[in-house]
Amino acid sequence: MRAHARRGWAGLALGLLLLVACGRGAVFLTIEATGPDGALRIPDDVDRVEVRVVGADDAEVLLEKEYALTQEHRFPLTLGLEPGPTTGERIRVEVRAFKGEQAVGEAAAVVPITPQQESTVTLRILKD
Repeated sequence: MRAHARRGWAGLALGLLLLVACGRGAVFLTIEATGPDGALRIPDDVDRVEVRVVGADDAEVLLEKEYALTQEHRFPLTLGLEPGPTTGERIRVEVRAFKGEQAVGEAAAVVPITPQQESTVTLRILKD
């Protein structure tokens, strides 16, 4: 799964999201995007995604990052998230997809951060 995940983000490998890494736990985030005709195409249907991570209580923004997507990228996309010193036991991960300035769809989930363990979460963006 990790090999496939690395291919999914190809040019974004250097964009691995670290929430001020401190060596405890990790969350592997998979982003899927579908429409009426199946998986959305990059860059025809989606050309960028925004990822926002906040504390589960929405009080603190831990990360906000935008990624431009190119022809080398395909859904599903995968990122690794590591907690930092101010990360609680749960985070809220929000993803929004865009084509130009037009929002295509969004998804969010509250995810536990377990010390010394890896968790996985899949967010599915649905376009009508």
